[in-house]
This record gives sequence, structure tokens and C-alpha cells, in this order.
Amino acid sequence: MKTKPIAALVIVIFLFPVIFAQASERCIMCGMDALKSETKFIIEITEGNKEIPVGKYSLCCLHCLVILKARMHGGKIGSILVRDYDTVTGKYDSGKMIDAKNAFYLVESQARPKGSMVPFMLIFSDLRTVEKYKKLYGGKILNWVDICKYTNSSQ
Repeated sequence: MKTKPIAALVIVIFLFPVIFAQASERCIMCGMDALKSETKFIIEITEGNKEIPVGKYSLCCLHCLVILKARMHGGKIGSILVRDYDTVTGKYDSGKMIDAKNAFYLVESQARPKGSMVPFMLIFSDLRTVEKYKKLYGGKILNWVDICKYTNSSQ
């Protein structure tokens, strides 16, 4: 009879961290829950430094990516994925992740994505879709090179 409570305790001890990690994915720069961000980024650091070692990290928005790039000091970023705003639903961590370098960015619009900081932007995989959002909310459409210039960050 005593084995059931012990087994339950063991299950809770070992599964709680896994469940908690899946329910919360913190931005490496600001600590916000990136799962809840409609502008989530996932980056892979291929050459790190003392402050940011090699690995994959979540960011809540482009603002935090700009800060991370400034702190890289000779490190290198490999892949950068970002959430396609048009595929986001009301559920946490929804939305298809796409290559940030192939995405289209709608900046200076009236739309404010959830879980993001300035500069507010919507990110899309398809030019036609971003043009529809521009008609609704105004703003400018930028590509990856232009968004890096817009934020004064390196590619």
C-alpha cells in the first residue's frame, strides 16, 4: 500500500520539471514567456561567448534579438526562426516557425502583437498576406536586410 504514494511522488518529482518547461519558455534576454509571444524567435548560437554560450534559445521579440546581437561580441548566430503571425491562434505557442531571413516584417502599423516589445511588428511568410495586413493596419513592409537596418543591428 505504501508503494502507491511513493510511486506518485516519484512521478511528480520527475515529470514536474518537464511539464513546467513545456508550459514556460523564457526569453533569454528579458525573461518573458516566449511561448505566449506572437513574435517568438528561436535562435541557434553556433559560436558563443562567456555571456551567451552555444545552444538554442527563445526570444520573445525582435527587440530582444537586437539586444542579444549586441552582446554576442564575436559570437555567431546560425539559424533564426520566427513565428508567422498569420498562423497564430488563440492557443499558447501556436503558429508556424519560419526562417527569419525569408520573412516579411510589417512595422509602424497600428497592430500590437501580444507578448512583444517595441519596435512592434507583425511577421509573415507570404508577401500577399503581409500586404493584406498593411491595408488593414497601415505601416511599412520590410525584408530581413531592411529590418536589420531598421533596428541598426547586423545581419
